[in-house]
Amino acid sequence: MSAAASPRPGRRGNDSDEVRERILTAFSEKARRSGTRSIVMGELAAELRMSATTLYKHFGSKDDIVTALVERWAEDLAESQAAMPRDRKFDSAAEGLMHWAKAWSQKVSEYSPAFWDDIERDHPEAFRIFEDEVGKWRRMGANLLRPSIRKDLHADTALANLNLILDNAPRPEFCERLGVTRREAIETSIAIWARGALENAGKLHPITTTHKKKR
Repeated sequence: MSAAASPRPGRRGNDSDEVRERILTAFSEKARRSGTRSIVMGELAAELRMSATTLYKHFGSKDDIVTALVERWAEDLAESQAAMPRDRKFDSAAEGLMHWAKAWSQKVSEYSPAFWDDIERDHPEAFRIFEDEVGKWRRMGANLLRPSIRKDLHADTALANLNLILDNAPRPEFCERLGVTRREAIETSIAIWARGALENAGKLHPITTTHKKKR
């Protein structure tokens, strides 16, 4: 075969990447709103004007798409933290914690509670990636916060309480009962913890809320 007749793997690779991106984007838009269980792969293919065979050529199953989404979510979370200037100095550990809390609450709130429930129930590999990412950030945060925990408190108990906040503050039933968004619930709960558990936490900026107080 002559050089002129040789296939162009670069172009073919670009086309494949573009198709994968279209599938991921369309799936993500649906999953953000209503989770993964309600998404039918055949209907997704039809909306993208491709055959189910083409869709499965790029992703072997719904589980593969969900895993790719959670991998991207984890990468985006890491990038959001890496984007912070390395030489930035916070006035206190509490201020640094609240900077992290805002980034975390934003990333968690990108997807509906149904999405996170669905990956825990139906997509073990994606949930493992999520759990690994959460565990990594919690260990990193614990190492940074431990020296600033009030000396009259048991550090491990204080950190265990912070983990309980991270587990429970985003829960829909908690947020609905209080009439707040998940972001408000996470940031407010962490701010309360910081003011009670950390030294020099008095200068934290107040949390901005959008809900109306119930009469």
